Amino acid sequence: MTLTPSDVSAAGGPSADPTHDWAPRARFWLERLLEWPSEGGTAGEQTLALKLAGELAQLPYFAAHPQQLWRQAAWPGGPENLFALARGQGRQTAVLSGHFDTVTSHNYGPLAPLANRPEDLRAALLRSLRAAEAPGPSWQRALHDLEGDDFLPGRGALDMKAGLAAGLAVLEAWLAQPEEMRQGNLLIMFSPDEEDSSRGARAARSELVQAAEHWGLEIVAGINLDATSDQGDGSAGRAIYLGTVGKLLPVVCFVGRDTHAGFPFEGISAHSMSAELMARLELNPAHADAAHGEAAPPPIALEARDFRAGYDVTTPQRVWSAYNVLSHARTPQDVLELMLRETEAAMQAVLERHRAFAKQAGQAFADAQPQVMTLGELREEVLAAGPQSARDYDALLSELAAETNPLQASQRVMHWLLDRTERRGPLAVVGFGSLHYPHTHLSRHGEAGERLLAAAQAVAAQHGLELRHYFAGISDMSFIGAPLDSETLDELQRQLAAPTPNFCDRPQGTPLKFPTVNLGPWGRDYHQWLERVHLPYATQGLPAALWDLTGRVLRPTR
Repeated sequence: MTLTPSDVSAAGGPSADPTHDWAPRARFWLERLLEWPSEGGTAGEQTLALKLAGELAQLPYFAAHPQQLWRQAAWPGGPENLFALARGQGRQTAVLSGHFDTVTSHNYGPLAPLANRPEDLRAALLRSLRAAEAPGPSWQRALHDLEGDDFLPGRGALDMKAGLAAGLAVLEAWLAQPEEMRQGNLLIMFSPDEEDSSRGARAARSELVQAAEHWGLEIVAGINLDATSDQGDGSAGRAIYLGTVGKLLPVVCFVGRDTHAGFPFEGISAHSMSAELMARLELNPAHADAAHGEAAPPPIALEARDFRAGYDVTTPQRVWSAYNVLSHARTPQDVLELMLRETEAAMQAVLERHRAFAKQAGQAFADAQPQVMTLGELREEVLAAGPQSARDYDALLSELAAETNPLQASQRVMHWLLDRTERRGPLAVVGFGSLHYPHTHLSRHGEAGERLLAAAQAVAAQHGLELRHYFAGISDMSFIGAPLDSETLDELQRQLAAPTPNFCDRPQGTPLKFPTVNLGPWGRDYHQWLERVHLPYATQGLPAALWDLTGRVLRPTR
């Protein structure tokens, strides 16, 4: 029989027995969440918080305390954050957070209508995999997984509705205890837009401040419920992450000297300079950032292109590239210096080829001095032309505020500035193309971080989990509990002069500061058409570990 939210009070909370059966409630919530498609930018994302609030409102606790279940618009006219506060004894509060938006289902192809019907999707995927000619190892692994009962497919099953389901099961069990047994408080915070630019979590920070003031809460820890991938036996996926990787998106625009393709050395190729930079940066382990004995993946190119729409035998004057650069410890300034250094080296390498060819051919070479500058320096130079330039620039930024593709916005700013400078190539302009995701780690939170670390260590030992320092996927953890101070933000804006107004994330007011870890489900191939979550852990091991961790956080002396 399928339980409904109102049935949970009869089930009672978990006993001290570690064999408490979490699966019925965790599976109920997972199936319910999967029934509601919530791809980013769709009506499903827009309405999910309302639907989930309606389900939670049926629980006896929230029926009696409706004011402790509320929603907040993530941005004007956008989807909503959902908050659910379960009160107990005292002020200490743990926040369980996660996102409910998913990536698109387009990559399922003709199976897209089944993306939120797991068992129908399983049957269709099995037919496709069995019919495949010479399937590779990943497809063979998927076939093996889906022929059994341990993995559930579906868009968002892994990323990250199974994590939300585990959190909801813990919330119900918390409420099923007698009030005098509830030490501390649990606050659920589920957000949209993580797959885009974390506008949900960023908006939620001001709501957390108001909730703490209104209800007299002391938020001592956050537990994010995001998913991780494990292509093995799951031992690596069953983990508590003590921090999250940071992300920067540096962009470089090379300006060459365009020339007829038959006389390439009479100009300077912007493509050649861009390709040289890519060869120096992409997947270069020397540029992988590391901290606490763990290394982030090295830089990788997300975009490389010129801007011509038609055929032309003249070499392009401008070539643009953008790089995903992950961080565990280095600052945006560190990344900027890396990009400036490697960009100049790339330009010098290309010019050296010109010199070598000129020597070989017995030709004269008009040597050129490469110019490398930041976008901020170029902006200051252009705007110094007069007040009209500044007004035109502000108008451009206002127009771009509605642009949802940060790289397109960055490109337009770059072109606008280059069109107004008298500088000529070889020139390279280095900036940043999208929102800065700061890296986080609980070691930066003093005694509060030490208490959460001790709780995480105990839970990992009790439940056979790994402790890892950095969650590898970009996540809302960058914005929960670890705000950058105003002085740091001012310095970032001054030094880096980002091309888009929202590069330096500026929360309204002063956000709360508390340590956050990640404890979520594991599975395989998230964001892909074979996305699937490991059910035994998602519905039993994960909620059991979450229950233990929240208890230890709120009763740190036990």
